[in-house]
Amino acid sequence: MSNVLRRVALMALIMSTTVAVSMAAPYEAPKAVSTPSLDTSVLQGYSGDVNNVSVSFTINTDGSVSSVQLLNTTGNDGVDAAILETVLNWKFTPATDSKGNPVEASKTEHIDFRN
Repeated sequence: MSNVLRRVALMALIMSTTVAVSMAAPYEAPKAVSTPSLDTSVLQGYSGDVNNVSVSFTINTDGSVSSVQLLNTTGNDGVDAAILETVLNWKFTPATDSKGNPVEASKTEHIDFRN
C-alpha cells in the first residue's frame, strides 16, 4: 500500500472514531440541583493534614448519585465515610443525549471541607 493510501486510511479511521465518540457523548451535561455540605460536626477532633479530597461518582438517569469513590483519603475513616455519605445525597438534573433522553454521566469533584 502506498504512503498516500495509508494516510487516507488512517485519516478516515481517525475521523470515524471521532464522530462515534462525539455521538456517544451526552448532549447536555448534568447540572447540580442539591449538593448539601459535609456536616462539620464530623470534623471535630480531626487533626489530619488533608483539607480536601477528590471524589468520583456516577450521576444516574434520575439525577441520583451512585458509585462514589474517594480518589484520595483524609486518613480518617469517619471523615472519609461522611464525605461518601454526603456525596451520595447530592441530586442533579441528569445529562441528556442529543435526543433529550437522560443518560448516566461520570463526574469528579474536588471538595475543600475545611473552609
